[in-house]
Amino acid sequence: MENLTKGYMEGGQQRTVLNQVHVNFCEGEFAAILGRSGSGKTTLLNLISGIDRADSGDIYLDGFNLTRMSDAERTLFRRKNIGIIFQFFNLIPTLTVWQNLILPLELNGKQTTSDFEIARSLLAEVGLLDRRDTYPDRLSGGEQQRVALARALVHDPRLVLADEPTGNLDDETGKTVMQMLDRLTRKAGKNLVLVTHSPEAAAFADRIYDLRDGQLVRR
Repeated sequence: MENLTKGYMEGGQQRTVLNQVHVNFCEGEFAAILGRSGSGKTTLLNLISGIDRADSGDIYLDGFNLTRMSDAERTLFRRKNIGIIFQFFNLIPTLTVWQNLILPLELNGKQTTSDFEIARSLLAEVGLLDRRDTYPDRLSGGEQQRVALARALVHDPRLVLADEPTGNLDDETGKTVMQMLDRLTRKAGKNLVLVTHSPEAAAFADRIYDLRDGQLVRR
């Protein structure tokens, strides 16, 4: 990220959430970003993923400049190259565990036997292969997040973004999910950027940053 700036109108006044943020993450690195509620953590992830557009500055992922892409180009790029894990899981309630898991494959036209074998292997690694035909409302919060974790990796993305992945879980379940997230992303050699308010979750990272006053400050 180079000189990344983003602001919003709030109560008739311009509020700058990110102010010329400049940071590099190395290949295969796990970086955690801590910050209070409203500090701009989710905004930062939305910019990195291309869901939102910066006011100014640039975001490069493996040589591709996301900020110079059209909305349609960013959507296609995100679909192929980025996996996202959300606080509230974002599983589709009318789809089974297996159908939720392979959705990124279907969106990317990856439906070979080897693609589905990777999906099956990931579901086994998160301990839910026997629940593949179950609907999300029959799963606990921790189980839903484990499905979401596998879904974020199934299409072999360059980058995984995790937005408060333990925020809706109890401490013990959150620790289990973080251990699994750390192990699977490192095993796959993926970059992981985690935003969280939890020091316990951030402790798994190689580098920790605080987001305050629109700036990323390394601890």
